[in-house]
Amino acid sequence: MNSDLITAVESADRGVFNVFDIYSKGRHLCKDIYQTLVGKWSNESGIRLTANYSTYQIRQNFNFLQLRGVTVIDRENVTSEVVDRLLGEPGLTKGIVAFVKYHYALLVVLRDYHNFTIKYRPTRGWAGRLRSGYRLGLLGVVQRHETDVAATGIIMRLSRQPELDSIHYSWAFETGFIYKITPDIGSKSEGNGFVAPFSPSVWVTLLLSLALSVVVLKYLALLSVRCPYHRERTRATMAYVLDVLSCVAQQGVPHVSRLVPARVAVMVLLVANLVLYNYYTSTVVSGLLSSKMIGPESIPQVIDSSLKLSLTDTGYHRILLREQTLPYSTRMYERKALPPRSPDDLPLFTDVEHAVPYLRRGGHVLHCELTEVYPAIANQFTANEICELRTVEGLYKYDIRVMAFVLPKHSMYSELFKITLMRAQETGIVKRIYRIHKIAKPICQGSATVYSVELTEVSLAFIILGVGIALSGLIYLVEKRESVRGRTIRLGDPLRREY
Repeated sequence: MNSDLITAVESADRGVFNVFDIYSKGRHLCKDIYQTLVGKWSNESGIRLTANYSTYQIRQNFNFLQLRGVTVIDRENVTSEVVDRLLGEPGLTKGIVAFVKYHYALLVVLRDYHNFTIKYRPTRGWAGRLRSGYRLGLLGVVQRHETDVAATGIIMRLSRQPELDSIHYSWAFETGFIYKITPDIGSKSEGNGFVAPFSPSVWVTLLLSLALSVVVLKYLALLSVRCPYHRERTRATMAYVLDVLSCVAQQGVPHVSRLVPARVAVMVLLVANLVLYNYYTSTVVSGLLSSKMIGPESIPQVIDSSLKLSLTDTGYHRILLREQTLPYSTRMYERKALPPRSPDDLPLFTDVEHAVPYLRRGGHVLHCELTEVYPAIANQFTANEICELRTVEGLYKYDIRVMAFVLPKHSMYSELFKITLMRAQETGIVKRIYRIHKIAKPICQGSATVYSVELTEVSLAFIILGVGIALSGLIYLVEKRESVRGRTIRLGDPLRREY
């Protein structure tokens, strides 16, 4: 296809020769050899070329020639018949990374322009080597010249340049850690800002302490009945519950006991709840008004943080953890991958759609090619939540980050495809395809972070209010009943009648 072979055949005019351009559209595919007249030559006039002759235009039409293609799809039972459908699906597809679909779109431009077809050979990975030296994956297929074009891009390291021909560079391979940073309030889970300032253990301890306070006040009242000098009328248990709730709400105690121990207990309860109340309100205010939120800003800080790490389920991530050759990969494996995880946690290897809800909740970090996660974030995150996203450069920052569109070494299609892609780039076709597949990070449109009150929290507040009103009414009825009963006993006492 890219030959410069010229032949001269003598024509009917004596001394005049027809000059032909000789080429083949796939000699390795057992295809015919073609000759195209480019001009005439004679000893007197020299060579006379055909007007507007272009080798590129003559050879650009492949006439439905079937080429061999290879791509990477990390899925089982994928045949060559379904490769076109999988690579042509919009959005993310399981087992196919974003830059594979991008280079497939460039291959479609070449296919439609040069009028050829492709029979694909899917592989599970990009590279690999057996102990015998046999190359595996896409690179092995390309190196052995078992394909004509690779329908994917690869990182063109220096060691690969003697084995492959690159015809186009445009895709920036950008991996990174992405996580959502939030203030302390509501950072553990979403939609429970009412209880977020305290951890669950603090709430449990507080409830147990309040229950113990009711028991202590009730027990002190029972002890006073046995004492002849400081006798105090016992009340219903709900009355002491009301005293404790009044201390919690800092609204005063409706019934002040005459016993010194009971008064000390109520005073301690008031002070303790005052401290907790001030800490609660200060935590809420500081969380809602925090303007600067600090989080991990480097790979070591991400590894040392409490964020739970997950990686997208791709071949290069599994190789990363298996070989551990990149900087920080060994430390990340020991600190983040080895510790066991509960079934409710996000697994170590996951897909983007499953990981985004965990990212939105907070406390998780995902290492991926960033352009893959941005569409799902734009669909599921609110404007203010997008402003809380933070990214840290990924583990592949030390490698070349521009992907190469490759062919086998000394391929006969290299020059022709390179010219076609250059013209597609000049006309804006490559830029349009790049914008479709290379999704940018959603723009932060929120001016400040505001935590709105959820409906569940409002309902909880009204439930607590209703329970308080019901308890006060119940206590009033109980006290009224006891007062009527005590008055009846005093009127019927025979000693009091004699007196």
